[in-house]
Amino acid sequence: MRFVGLVIVIIVIGFIIGFIVLNSQETVNMDIFGHQIQGAYLYVVCLISFAAGVVFVFIFAIVNEISLRTQLHRLRKENKHLQKELTALRNLPFEEEK
Repeated sequence: MRFVGLVIVIIVIGFIIGFIVLNSQETVNMDIFGHQIQGAYLYVVCLISFAAGVVFVFIFAIVNEISLRTQLHRLRKENKHLQKELTALRNLPFEEEK
């Protein structure tokens, strides 16, 4: 599985390098929240956008991971409680019916 992931990463890096080489002289004009940026290189804008996307995904992944770990801790605690209850029920003495 790691090999497949490595191959995918290499392919993505190849596409990024190809994009940069093919668009190294292209410039764009941008308007970001009223701030004008003129003559920015297209590959720089794309790389910054990609980096911002990575940061946002990382933040959401951390929040999700914290939520899952909290839920896992709660479920393990409940499981331990249920195991103790089951053990107590197994150790009850038998009562004979008259």
